[in-house]
Amino acid sequence: MNTVLTLLTVLLLAPLASLHAAEPAIQPAWGDQGDGTYRNPILWADYNNPCVFKAGDTFYLTCASHHFMGMPLLVSKDLVNWTHAGRIYSRLGGVHADFTFPGKACSAGSQDGEVGFFRGTYYMFNWSTKYRGFVCKATAPEGPWSEPISLSERIVGDFEDPCPFWDDDGKGYLFLLGNPGALRIYRLNDTFDAILDQGTILIDDIPPKGPQVFKRNGFYYISVASTGKNKDKAQYVYRSKSLYGPYESRKIFHAGKADINAAQGSLVEVSGDRWAFLHHDYNLFATYGRRLYLEPAGWTADGWPWIGVDADGDGVGEPVGLTEPYAKPALPVQRINAADPSDEFDTTTLGGQWAWNHDPHDSHWSLTARPGYLRLTARHLNTQGGVSQFGRTKVTYREDHLLFAYNTLVQRLYGAESDIVTKLDTANMIDGQRAGLCTMIDDYTWIGVVKEGGIKRIRFAKGTATTGPGAFTDGPELKQDAIWLKLEHRHYKGTMFYSLDGEHYEPLGDRDYPYRTAWYEGTKVGLFSYAVSSGAEGGHADFDFFHQSHDGPKTARKE
Repeated sequence: MNTVLTLLTVLLLAPLASLHAAEPAIQPAWGDQGDGTYRNPILWADYNNPCVFKAGDTFYLTCASHHFMGMPLLVSKDLVNWTHAGRIYSRLGGVHADFTFPGKACSAGSQDGEVGFFRGTYYMFNWSTKYRGFVCKATAPEGPWSEPISLSERIVGDFEDPCPFWDDDGKGYLFLLGNPGALRIYRLNDTFDAILDQGTILIDDIPPKGPQVFKRNGFYYISVASTGKNKDKAQYVYRSKSLYGPYESRKIFHAGKADINAAQGSLVEVSGDRWAFLHHDYNLFATYGRRLYLEPAGWTADGWPWIGVDADGDGVGEPVGLTEPYAKPALPVQRINAADPSDEFDTTTLGGQWAWNHDPHDSHWSLTARPGYLRLTARHLNTQGGVSQFGRTKVTYREDHLLFAYNTLVQRLYGAESDIVTKLDTANMIDGQRAGLCTMIDDYTWIGVVKEGGIKRIRFAKGTATTGPGAFTDGPELKQDAIWLKLEHRHYKGTMFYSLDGEHYEPLGDRDYPYRTAWYEGTKVGLFSYAVSSGAEGGHADFDFFHQSHDGPKTARKE
């Protein structure tokens, strides 16, 4: 099998170096290398539980976002460079009212959604262990997508990772995992919004995760990850001539000697027998969460898919592009883009890289009230606590607790090293208001401005979900309206800075704060504005731009 994979790799993934610019002096640490090759991960950011599908000559990527509102939707022509194209849904309050309150539904929401296509309609099925299943629909991948509706069901137990499938006769099915538990198949009704039976077990010989189901040449295939610990994580494929089995299985991909936990993702057709596999790695201690990787894939003569390169000849593929660049798929050349996270706030639509920390309250944010700026209008905190879905962590309201602030806007942190800078105009802040730059998961840090007694002061603050606000560090009084705020992230650790002129920066608060991942999401970075209960609502924080630079490929200029 090693010989087969090597030949297929050479023939099907030939370098495109002659079509690219000369190699840059400093190669990006990940993603497109600019010379017809790439390094894994292709996106060094938290695109966890990825779902990749193809429509025409375009590839689409979405992923879990849990309680951060709206699953991102990205597009690509070459499977290496990705651009944000929007999001699937913007609210989950129709599934449960808890999503309308920050701090109530932490880590719930979208877990591992899968998109299927049937007779002109795309369906995105998802499942929240705590709030059950929901589905969105669209007639085109880039939407508009319908708001989520809850699935009708009476099945008992905790579940996750739904995957829709339509057979040749038009009947719909939903594959669903116990959490934990076996993989079962359920019948759907004719409108695909209700589960009709109690399911049939198909896979229970491994602890399965993230199923993908498709039919090819008369066989039903189920691609599924094993959730074994660390190096036991691997990708398996099951196949059968009957939808209900019995299924035979083959282990086709694992990390081998690589220092990642490689599995769980999507097999997607490139052309004919040329396929690709996009998956995440599993590291719950990394600031950036679970990153996105690209592997070559295809089909063996006996009708089984293969993934990666079988370097040691054991019949199981291993990851590529980790220590040396690897040839990009033979697809049309695309402008370099690492899902550019920066934003000038010069459009009337919020970029797809952004997500709110709950259902947004649209009357309290605007891109048009002051063109060229993002305006966040302060509200009092939500005072209703909750319990996180994962870890069952009690999230208790306390005064001045960032996790309970309405309309906090966040995005993913990119790269092992990154710098984030924003410019804040404080002219319309009022007493009791706080506004600035933050990091957020089950703990948080922020640097910004507080206004009390008519005085504006620079502050660094931190806190956790369980203990609430911690010690803060006050800086000098701010005697002007403009302030620049900065986060330097270096290999899991961050330091925050402020500047009065946009050139000279002073650190404030904890140095090398140890960021991490929790609630199955990586640390997010973003912007906030809120009012404590002693102050009034209605003060404005105006953000001029948000720039995130990183150690990956630099987005190419538009011609």
